Parts: sequence; C-alpha cells; structure tokens
Amino acid sequence: MPSAKRHNQSQKTKLLNTLASDVGIVMITAVIILGVYLIDTVTPLGKPVWLLYFIPLILSYWSGRYYAIPTVSIVTLLFLIAGFFLSPQGIAVPHAIVYRFTFYLVFISLSIILWTIRRRQIL
Repeated sequence: MPSAKRHNQSQKTKLLNTLASDVGIVMITAVIILGVYLIDTVTPLGKPVWLLYFIPLILSYWSGRYYAIPTVSIVTLLFLIAGFFLSPQGIAVPHAIVYRFTFYLVFISLSIILWTIRRRQIL
C-alpha cells in the first residue's frame, strides 16, 4: 500500500512539475486568455470581465521566455478589442469605450513595468 501511495505522489509531482514548467505556463496562459475572451464576448458591455486579462499577464511573468510578456500583452489587447465588438450591449458605447481604454492604458503600463523587471532579472 505505501508503494502505491508513493506512485500516486510521483504522478502528482509529475503533473505539478509539468504545469510549473515553461511549457505548462504557456499552455495555462493560453487557455486562460481564451477562456476570458469567451466570457468577455458573452458578457454585456459594462461588466468588468476584462479585468481577468490581468491573470495571463501575471502568469507570463513566470515564463522563461524573454518575449512572453509582450506576446501575451499584444494577444490580450487584440482579444480585448475583439471582445468589445462582439459583446452584447449593456451600457452606452461611449462609456464602454472609456472603460476599455482606461483598462488598455493600465494594462500597457503594467506590461511595460513587468517586462522591464523581467529584463533586469535576465541581464
């Protein structure tokens, strides 16, 4: 019985190591971006679902890939724009534009800050 328990722990350890690896982080980040995008497209404008786009940006910080943060940032901003056009109307469009643009500026700022910190760690 103890050997089976050790075998199960090793399987759990393997799974956790895979998820914590660079490939695992990239896969989790991609799934989260797509999931948030799908939620964003079915949620009416004015609901701050797009705040969930911060999660993949923060995850990309732990990726070993040098260009992970800018790539996630660009892809997320494209999905943010597409989500604006595909979301059903909830509030007035000018208000939704102001909310999205404000998030866009904060998101770009955080992306630049994270990428600068990441570059300093690598160099």
